[in-house]
Amino acid sequence: MIEISVNSMPRRLKGLYTLIRVVPLLCWGISSSLVGLGFSYSYNNRLSWLNYGLIFLLIILIHGVISHAFNDREDWLSGTDPLSPGVLSGGSKVIAQSFYKLEELSWIARSALLLVLLISTYFWWNFGLSVLIFFAVGIWSAITYTCPPLRFSYHPLTGEWLCAFPAVLACTVGTFYVLTGTIYPMVVIGGAIHALLAMGLLMHHHLSDISSDLQANPRKLTTVALVSITLGIGKTPLVELVYFLMALVLGVAGALLFHPVFWITIPITLGCMRVALTTHPEDILSITNQEYLLYWLIIGDAVSKTVFLFY
Repeated sequence: MIEISVNSMPRRLKGLYTLIRVVPLLCWGISSSLVGLGFSYSYNNRLSWLNYGLIFLLIILIHGVISHAFNDREDWLSGTDPLSPGVLSGGSKVIAQSFYKLEELSWIARSALLLVLLISTYFWWNFGLSVLIFFAVGIWSAITYTCPPLRFSYHPLTGEWLCAFPAVLACTVGTFYVLTGTIYPMVVIGGAIHALLAMGLLMHHHLSDISSDLQANPRKLTTVALVSITLGIGKTPLVELVYFLMALVLGVAGALLFHPVFWITIPITLGCMRVALTTHPEDILSITNQEYLLYWLIIGDAVSKTVFLFY
C-alpha cells in the first residue's frame, strides 16, 4: 500500500502533471482524436460531447499516465533515462526530480488501468463488445512498448509499428466509431497519416537518446540507434524523413480519392521533412529546437483538419 500524506499532495499532483507530458500527449493521442471528432461532425453534424469527453479522459489515462508511468519505470531500470543527455527525452524525469519512486509509478499505472477498465465498461454497455477493440489496442501499446517480456521499443521498427502506429490510429478511428457507430476508409486514412507523423516525431525524439540507449541494460536498440551504428549518426534523421514522406504520399492519395481536407497534409509534411533534413543529430540543442517545431506542425495539422471539417 502506498501512503500519501496531505502535505505531499500538491507536489504529487505536480508530479502527475509532469508525468503526463502534456505537449507530447496533445501531439499524439489528443490530436489524433480531434481528427476523428472532425470527421464525425462532418458525417452527421451531431456529437455526443459526453462520449467524446470520456474518450478524451481515456486517452489521457492510457497514453499520458499508463504508458508514461511504465515507460519511466522501465527506462530508469534499464539505465537509459539516467544517462540520457536529452532535454525533451529521457522520460518525464519524475524519478530524477523525486516526485515518485519506482513502486509508486507501478501503483499509478495500475490505478489508471483500473479506471480505464471501468470507463470501458460504460462503452461496452452502450456500444457493444466491438468498441473494446480500440481500448485494447491502446492498453496493449502502453504496456508492451517498454514492459518486459516484449519491450517493443527496445528493438528496431517494432516500437513504432507494433505500438505507436496502432495506438494513434485507434485514437482516430475509435473516436469516429464511438460517435457515429460506423467506420469509413477516409477516417482510417486520416488516422494513418497522423500515426505516420507521430512515428516520425518519435524517431526524432529518440535521436537525443542514442548514446544512452546503446549503454542500457538491456540495450535499447531503437530504429535510429540501429541506423547510427550501421550507417553513422549523420544518417539517423533519414528514418523520420521516410515516415514523413509516407505521410505525404498518403495525404496526396487521400485528397485525390476521398476528401479535400487531406490537402492540408502536404504543407505540414513538407515542413516536417525540412525539419528532418536540417536537424544535426550530434547537437542536442538542434534536436530539441527542431522537436518543438515538429510538435506544433503535427498539432497544427490535426487542429487545421478538425476546423476544416467543422466548417
